[in-house]
Amino acid sequence: MRASTRERRTAIWWKGRGVVRIIVMTAVLSLSTSSCQAAEKGEEVVAVDVLNVSFDHVSNSPVVILQDKDKTRAIPIWVGPFEAQAIAMEMQGVPSPRPLTHDLLKTILQDVGVQFEKAVVNELKESTYYSRIYLTSAGKHIEVDSRPSDAIALALRFHKPIFVVKSLLQGEAGFDLREARGKSIAEKVRGITVQDLTEKLAAHFGLAGKEGVLVSDVTGEGNASGLKRGDVILAVGDEKVHGAANFKETVVKQEGRGVMLRVMREGKEIEVSLAPAK
Repeated sequence: MRASTRERRTAIWWKGRGVVRIIVMTAVLSLSTSSCQAAEKGEEVVAVDVLNVSFDHVSNSPVVILQDKDKTRAIPIWVGPFEAQAIAMEMQGVPSPRPLTHDLLKTILQDVGVQFEKAVVNELKESTYYSRIYLTSAGKHIEVDSRPSDAIALALRFHKPIFVVKSLLQGEAGFDLREARGKSIAEKVRGITVQDLTEKLAAHFGLAGKEGVLVSDVTGEGNASGLKRGDVILAVGDEKVHGAANFKETVVKQEGRGVMLRVMREGKEIEVSLAPAK
């Protein structure tokens, strides 16, 4: 009884002003520099809660957010729509008219006398999360390979704990919620969504400081500019950019006029023309 164990992680989560927001680019860049992080036997694990199930409009995929009990670290895991629905319905206490797959599996395990003990997200390999389900049957301990989404959905139904290997939560796979809370680190203007540069992102692009903003999405009128996801906007005209809020403010001041953007792309500086707002 072995299941496929792939959950691609492509989203960064932060919470500000009571609104959950998701951005993809930072996680993609982090994963590109860390392709494998496996758990050693007996490695310390951290208990986590399912904070929420959100939807990433950039990748058009649901994202499950796991956070530690201290609410200081979090991990976002991109899941399938059916698994996201199963997790969300259980969290909200919404019964299904007919048993879902995880409801059926719970009933089967209970009827044959198998106890569900815990779920552990234990490995990140090639941008994919792996997990294990721990069961007990007639005094025998059983470990089952599982996708994290299935492990989470079952743990919620059995009211059993969910754990993440500490090295994953504390490493590049996890994020510090204390740094993100209350900060407006993303802005959208003229179809361009940008986010503040963190120290890690600045280092990734070979920038000395954190000046500039990362382009995380381009839609609508922004497409005409030629900007791409992953570009770093360094300046608007002659004015250096000092964060997402500053970028938006500077562009708004140029309403009715076109502006030239100085952009870092693949290690080279280029100029991109932003047409007047429509």
